[in-house]
Amino acid sequence: MRPTFLRGWGLISGTYPYTAESVRVCAPVRAYLIGSKSVVFDIDKARCLFSKGYFGKPVGIRKPKTTDIRRPIELSLLETMYLTEAGVLKVLREGTEVDVQGLKAFARKMIKDFDMLYNAYKELRDVGFIVRSALKYGADFAVYKAMPGVEHAPYLVKVLDYDQLIDPGDLIGWGRLSHSVRKELLLAVTYPSGTRSYITFKWLKP
Repeated sequence: MRPTFLRGWGLISGTYPYTAESVRVCAPVRAYLIGSKSVVFDIDKARCLFSKGYFGKPVGIRKPKTTDIRRPIELSLLETMYLTEAGVLKVLREGTEVDVQGLKAFARKMIKDFDMLYNAYKELRDVGFIVRSALKYGADFAVYKAMPGVEHAPYLVKVLDYDQLIDPGDLIGWGRLSHSVRKELLLAVTYPSGTRSYITFKWLKP
């Protein structure tokens, strides 16, 4: 499955486009770098980002069932970078604003293969999907068409370099896990040009 298919599928699915464009009305938003996340403490701004784009997670609420949140939100570094590049977020660390390049340098120290992961995240977000971490499933991302916590993610995404060696046992393990949680596994294979192919696997009974 290729990105063009994802774009077409996203447009005809009837889902709202959960991109940076959908939350421009929230700008400017201040976020504070704390460890490997950033936090938006302004409740109105936090609710705006969450309700209009499903960015971040409300602090202390594991699976929110409503968008009318009244708590700060935590943003991953991928979300933070995406919204900062779009001009929605202003990131501060120890009282000093961090620009895009500074944030990218920080993220590269905190996250292995940050650039490859971020580019896949950005591509999926740019076509209107909600993208969350899927480390608990052994994958990189869980991809949603509607609100996480209400809808189950139809896809798990594993981001790979084009020349990366994959142990057959790992591939089987990813496939079994995705099948057991009723999701499709997508391998986002990244080429030196920066483009990606999305390859999906399904279980077949002999």
